[in-house]
Parts: sequence; structure tokens; C-alpha cells
Amino acid sequence: MTKKSEKSMILALETSGRAGSVALGRGDEIISEKFFSAPMRHNAELFETITELLTKSDSKPSEIAEIYISIGPGSFTGIRISVTLAKMMALSKNVKIAAVRTTEALAENAQSFVSEQKLGTRRIATIIDAKRSYFFTALFEKNGDEWVKTIDDTLIKASDFVERFAGSDDPLWLLGEGLLYYRDKFAAEGIKVMDEQYWAGRASGIYRVGRKMAKSGNYISPKELSPLYLRKTDAEESVFSSGRA
Repeated sequence: MTKKSEKSMILALETSGRAGSVALGRGDEIISEKFFSAPMRHNAELFETITELLTKSDSKPSEIAEIYISIGPGSFTGIRISVTLAKMMALSKNVKIAAVRTTEALAENAQSFVSEQKLGTRRIATIIDAKRSYFFTALFEKNGDEWVKTIDDTLIKASDFVERFAGSDDPLWLLGEGLLYYRDKFAAEGIKVMDEQYWAGRASGIYRVGRKMAKSGNYISPKELSPLYLRKTDAEESVFSSGRA
């Protein structure tokens, strides 16, 4: 490989949830992916994991041309780590940034669920713990091989979510780390939960969504890059309360 474009690497980081991970690839190909050794180890293991994946692929940090990161919603501390690193790389090495919403990367897990479980799942919702009895959620519907977001990232209580979506003949499948301690709050007719192995965000999901964004030229400048958070007032004005779902 002699051309710079052929050597350029892409780094993807998932630090918005409990289970952090890093993926490294080139073009559409994900070369390697590694999860941190335990939950909430983002600060302790991020840099050593990046170094390990680069070493295994016989690559150098200078070959990284793009970085895809999860910008939330999710853990404040975890997201800030990725945002800070992306800004540093963009400002010092002119690395391009794709800012991926956590919910959209989580939807990539559903594709694996459908393929592996051989189910005709058509509707999914991501559940992320927002604390104080609220959850970040987004809804998607299957269109071919893609999951199209039909309701944008929103704050909502579990009881309101169940009231809005329970009872449908077309099951709504849930995934996301918000189910870890609160799965029972979403138990209702017409609402089903994916196996726990699909709940955590993955750097490979960040990579795939980020790659689509990059192909469309949907990069963000380091100056504009910031974590995505939803305030309580957003929930009060959400599609759930306005009846536009």
C-alpha cells in the first residue's frame, strides 16, 4: 500500500454506555474490535485499547484519517472522553470527525438480532437510562436492511412509554442498557425485549453508522462538536406528549 488513501485508518469509539469498546478499520471493512475488560473502564482502558488495535494491524496513529464517536445520549463522563479525544485529533492531525447518535448505533445491534434469531422483527426501540425515572428512547422501523428512525431521541418515563406503545399486534422489541435494572418497568403486552447480548452499544455499530455519514460528507468540525443531551423540558415538548408519534 503506497497511496495515503489506501493506508488511511478509521477509528470508532463507543463510550456512551457502561460497556465501552473500540473498533479499527479501513474503508467499509472493520479490521478489529475490542470491548473494555469491565463496565465503566473507559478512562482507564481507552488509550491502551487503541494502541493495541493499531499494533495488531501494523498501523500507526498517524495513519488515522477519520474518527467516529458516540455523542450521546448516554454517560456524561464517557461521552466527554471521546469528544475530547476527537477534538484533539482533529485540531492536531486534521482527522475528520463523524458524530454518531448512540441510539442509531444501537439500532445496528437489531440487525444482528434479526439475522441470528431468524425473526421478522419490524419495530424496535432503544432504552437508555437517563436517571431520575426517565429514559432516553428512540423508535425505528425496518426498511429493507436499514433501520429508519421514526421517533427521534426523546426523554420519557417508563410508564408513559408503556401506555403509548403497549397492546399493539405488531410487537415492539426493546434493546439498550437502560433495561439492565429496569426491564420489568417495560413489561406489557405487545412489548418484547431482545436478549441481553444485544443491549450494549458497540464500536462496530458506531463504525457502520459513521461510515454512512462519512460517505455523505456528514462530518463535524471540532468547534461544533459537543455531547448530545436532552433536558427535561425537551421531554415535555416531545412527540410523545404532542401526539405526533
